[in-house]
Amino acid sequence: MNDEYRTYLVDEALVALGFGNFQVLVLIYAGMGWISEAMEMMLLSFVGPAVQSTWGLSTHEESLLTSVVFANMFIGAYLWGRISDKCGRRRGFLMTTVFTATAGCLSAFSSNFPVLIILHCLVGIGLGGGPVLSAWFLEFIPAPHRGTWMVVFSGFWIVGTVLEASLAWVRQCALD
Repeated sequence: MNDEYRTYLVDEALVALGFGNFQVLVLIYAGMGWISEAMEMMLLSFVGPAVQSTWGLSTHEESLLTSVVFANMFIGAYLWGRISDKCGRRRGFLMTTVFTATAGCLSAFSSNFPVLIILHCLVGIGLGGGPVLSAWFLEFIPAPHRGTWMVVFSGFWIVGTVLEASLAWVRQCALD
């Protein structure tokens, strides 16, 4: 067979091309989504005590805020996985990001506890799409290097948690 007309499987083509500018852009793009996911998860530890003292919630009600997020992440993982398989990972990634951001922003304007619970349920469904980000990113990485780049990608989670904690600290210092 002539080298000019050589065909490649997807993994062979990725190995032949290596890690380049496109993969860097995908890493940054998916990484920003991963930072957002981490910040939304970290926010749960700050929202509960603040809402408990503001609205006079019981400890059971406060724990319900976090519990509904995790319970609905289970639903979201299934839902976003199916959507991403049907519509494509990139589109699934965009939909889960918009869904989570919308529900998260709306929860900031909750006027009472039941509304906040409903919006936290929606946030949980959105956060369940987190694995779509890593799957989408890894589809563009040459197979021999996926483990290494997954570790790099996971570093974005750390950036998100540190950023969220830093923002909470700065806010608290401003209030004191």
